[in-house]
Amino acid sequence: MRTIVPDRLSDMLTRLQLTAVRDQLDGLLDEASRRELSLRETLVLLCEREIARKDERRVEMTLKLARFPFVRDLSGFDFSAQPSLDPKQIRELASARWIANGENVLLLGPSGLAT
Repeated sequence: MRTIVPDRLSDMLTRLQLTAVRDQLDGLLDEASRRELSLRETLVLLCEREIARKDERRVEMTLKLARFPFVRDLSGFDFSAQPSLDPKQIRELASARWIANGENVLLLGPSGLAT
């Protein structure tokens, strides 16, 4: 009976397309136990991880479908080449908290393409 339950649970998680929970279940349950989470808090943890995985996969798929020749992010940006930019402010804008706060962002500068 004991070996049937994990297999059955894995099958159900697969059927529900909760693959992140399925793949990380033991680790997530250990984490919930260490943090002494209630059942409701544990379910929130499991859902958060599943949502994070689905979001990551959605972004990966979107980038793949876009067929960009390469992908760049701020980690490789040379701020010394553009000293008028405030790295802290750019990273804050990149966090997109302004969207959740309902704020607007207006970027001003000369037209053209920076390479």
